[in-house]
Amino acid sequence: LVDAGLSSVLPLAPLTGDPGLITALVERWRPETSTFHMSFGEVTITLEDVATLTGLAIDGDAVIVDIPDEDWSAMCLRLLGQAPTDLGGGVIRITWLRETFDELPLSASPETTEQFARAYALSLMGGVLFSDRSGGSVHLQYLLLVEDWGRAGRFAWGAAVLSYLYREMDRSALQMTASSSLGGDFGGWSALLMIWTWERFPHTSPLHAVTGAQITQDAVPRGLRWLPAHTRYHVLNSNESDVGPHSYHMKYFYQWPPS
Repeated sequence: LVDAGLSSVLPLAPLTGDPGLITALVERWRPETSTFHMSFGEVTITLEDVATLTGLAIDGDAVIVDIPDEDWSAMCLRLLGQAPTDLGGGVIRITWLRETFDELPLSASPETTEQFARAYALSLMGGVLFSDRSGGSVHLQYLLLVEDWGRAGRFAWGAAVLSYLYREMDRSALQMTASSSLGGDFGGWSALLMIWTWERFPHTSPLHAVTGAQITQDAVPRGLRWLPAHTRYHVLNSNESDVGPHSYHMKYFYQWPPS
């Protein structure tokens, strides 16, 4: 995973998104300009933000998948060593990945170790970096990205993650315009959006953030500053009178580790 350039994401992966905060941001997102329209002007997440907050590379090869000639089941057996019986259309359940590759045997061969690493990377891409709106499945095309660890390390993962998040923001904003509700239907790395908001708008950040005694302000990547040390309240406490028609109440518990 270090060779693939994905290791910096691992500590941030369990951080989940805040539905209320995301809804408030989607309400202000404009697909025409890919920016948030705030009262003071336009802002957006940049490649520099992604690199600084997550440590993912923003320079390198484009993240492009070449669909293989072999069928998905054969490819799954070749790269993971196992394949689910209900594999259809190249889509695999993330729960199957986590149950099947739960613990690496102590006597595992190098080949088995790589298979477990690929399974973890696949669940990371499907459940975090490039999550779809179902949140429970991932397409096996992403497995091809970590077939060769050296090639994976040359990918501009950060650029791909930001591009995917932009697309999901566009879809959600258009959906909200049409239906007047987001309905919790959101894909992409929502935690990146949340961390960016805390960094750029400190007054929205959670209470009891990790202190300098536990992690320095110079943490690398910078997103590590926001790993919850314990359960805490969100600082945005809204009343019925001051929330918009589409907004959730912005008061949430944060628990670490997630239940």
